[in-house]
Amino acid sequence: MHSGHRYELMDGLRGVAALGVMAFHSTILGVTLVVHGYLAVDFFFVLSGFVLAHAYRERLQRESSEAILRLRLIRIMPLALFGLALGTGYFLLRRLLEPQSLYSLPDIAAGTILNMMLLPKLWITPAPTDTIFPANTPLWSLSVEMLMNCVWIITATRLRPRHLLAIILVSAAGLCLLAELYGTADMGAILPTYAGGVLRAAFGFFAGVLLWMYKPEPKGGKIYAVLCVISLTAIMLLPGTGPLPDLLIIICVWPAIVFLAARCDWPAIRPLCNLLGTLSYPLYVIHVPVMMFCVGLVKLLKLDSPVLVMVAAWAISILLAFAADRFYDRPVRAWLRGRFARSTASLTPDLN
Repeated sequence: MHSGHRYELMDGLRGVAALGVMAFHSTILGVTLVVHGYLAVDFFFVLSGFVLAHAYRERLQRESSEAILRLRLIRIMPLALFGLALGTGYFLLRRLLEPQSLYSLPDIAAGTILNMMLLPKLWITPAPTDTIFPANTPLWSLSVEMLMNCVWIITATRLRPRHLLAIILVSAAGLCLLAELYGTADMGAILPTYAGGVLRAAFGFFAGVLLWMYKPEPKGGKIYAVLCVISLTAIMLLPGTGPLPDLLIIICVWPAIVFLAARCDWPAIRPLCNLLGTLSYPLYVIHVPVMMFCVGLVKLLKLDSPVLVMVAAWAISILLAFAADRFYDRPVRAWLRGRFARSTASLTPDLN
């Protein structure tokens, strides 16, 4: 399959998964809807490996690793910094309104400086939300994904299927051990489980790369699209069941769905999939700060309508995501490619 082919269904599934993550984080607003939304992160990792291999494996034969890494950073960083700025703005405003807040100015500043480079905050504080990316928790997954991206880009021309399989098996074994230890596969956002997050990214990303090496030819099949969407949605809606089912989903189901999605070629759904794909990454990096602002406003105004606030937060997040993509991310990336990258090619969005 030529590297110019676009897997539209994967764009659509990415958007569905991003909506699931947003619904999962509605617990911030006091509403529990999508218990297994955190598993969408592992789905993103598999998609990322497949998409990067598809977009850049052949180009790495003729372009330097540095050039490809530069393009990757241009794709990721503008929106990541935008989301981080929103979250940091919230904490600074909260600090101004609540001088006794457990979020100290030095902690906010130091954490933000590290997070700007997609580096985790490697110290623990008494603050209620003490994640390694406190101003915008979902960025932890971008951090570990970017780590895997760098490893793959530097080694891609030397990696063979047997090497990928070894990485996948070792990371899966480690992931199983840590999930059993912590009693959950939802690892990576806080410092004690950071190693588990790295293993989640390693397994998913390199499983995606291996899938790309043995990808099927797209041959129509509406049934593949239906199965993928229903399976992805149903899994995110599953009730809490413990680490074993989560591990089965991460290790077996997500790669299977990506493989089925690679088989689908259904022109009728392309506009919807393109729309969802456009929404996915900006929504992923801004929805938590938007929800935090909404929570702060609710407390300030002493409101008691969590469902109404949730709907408003979702609407604001979706509208802001489209606006950020159209009026901020695209122009900034175009300028950065012209300024820092000789190639004008852009990577298919892959969030996560």
